[in-house]
Amino acid sequence: MRRALFVFAYWPMLALWAPLGHATPQAPAPQQNSSYYVRNGDVVQLVSGDPAGAATASWQVWVYSQPVRVSPSGLGLVYSRWGVLEGGSAAAVMAQLAAYQDFERAYTSLFGTHTWGQYSFAYSVGPVAVTEQGQGDDPYALRSKIAMLDHQVRSVVAALHPSLVNAERGQATAAVQPDFQQVRNSMQNVARFYDRLSRLPGQQNYLAQEMALVIPGVTRAQSAVPAVRAILPSVKLPVSKSWMTHTEQAGKDGTINVTVAEVGSSAWIQQNWTGGDGSMTGTKIITIVPYQDIGTIDIEVSRWERNPHWTVRIHPANSNGFPQSVTSPERVTAKRTYRAVDLKTTEGFLYLEFTDPTDAQDAYAFFLYHKERGR
Repeated sequence: MRRALFVFAYWPMLALWAPLGHATPQAPAPQQNSSYYVRNGDVVQLVSGDPAGAATASWQVWVYSQPVRVSPSGLGLVYSRWGVLEGGSAAAVMAQLAAYQDFERAYTSLFGTHTWGQYSFAYSVGPVAVTEQGQGDDPYALRSKIAMLDHQVRSVVAALHPSLVNAERGQATAAVQPDFQQVRNSMQNVARFYDRLSRLPGQQNYLAQEMALVIPGVTRAQSAVPAVRAILPSVKLPVSKSWMTHTEQAGKDGTINVTVAEVGSSAWIQQNWTGGDGSMTGTKIITIVPYQDIGTIDIEVSRWERNPHWTVRIHPANSNGFPQSVTSPERVTAKRTYRAVDLKTTEGFLYLEFTDPTDAQDAYAFFLYHKERGR
């Protein structure tokens, strides 16, 4: 019953919930790399220039438990590091470092300064250009396996970092602390494995045994995401409820007065149509959105209209759709008469339109909060 939704560009304000960029403990603001390191045997040399122009397929960042001093030859850097981050570009590996540092800062801010342990991502050297040396035979496919585990851990870190930032100390955070400890352990274990793989490429049997110890921990960390979010959602519940009563324009069909109400573990969205050419006047649509049935949530902005509007779309998690009722009296226009409607149906998705981006952001946060909590 709603108007067709055409092409929109994604709303930049979503970046507020997923900050990512190059950061250091002293200066967390993003910065552009103008130099990088090249390892040649035991010698590590600093090279001026943009690493994006280097002909290197693999890049690393070396992490340390304490501040390190880089000598002109770089001697000892390989042997004093505790772990390695590895990626396909300097930008990618530095972005991963920044994300891990942000996660560690939020973790220690919530659980305490000394809860992270000795394997910190706060002190690093990188990006480091990696040559092909030491990457010969790989009968156990360890490189592809650790790359997959690394991807899984990075996804968990990105998913749970907002929950850490929004959380407040208390009984709820104590309940999920073991889950966050598992994520921390997985971050450290994958970085330590990359270090061993880089330094001990010939010891495949030993490395395969170490890999077998890393996999279960990563699996547990990944499976903990829904449980953690049910206690500590990735967004805070909006304080303002002004967005729950608003008006949407429907062109020749008139105006839609929208009211969102919480009923148990569901949101009831009522849309009343008035004005326009009369074809929709008097129509009332009620859509029930059970929180546990929410799937994806999109937020978009129209950019070609003189008066832009922001659209929040809520999709169901299953193919059944959201329950919906449609009622309206007989409607008479200059062209035709529309019969009365009393219909029980389902809706494949629901969308709400706002002229105020703050209201759209609050609506997005409201549905995401309840989706993650399931109630």
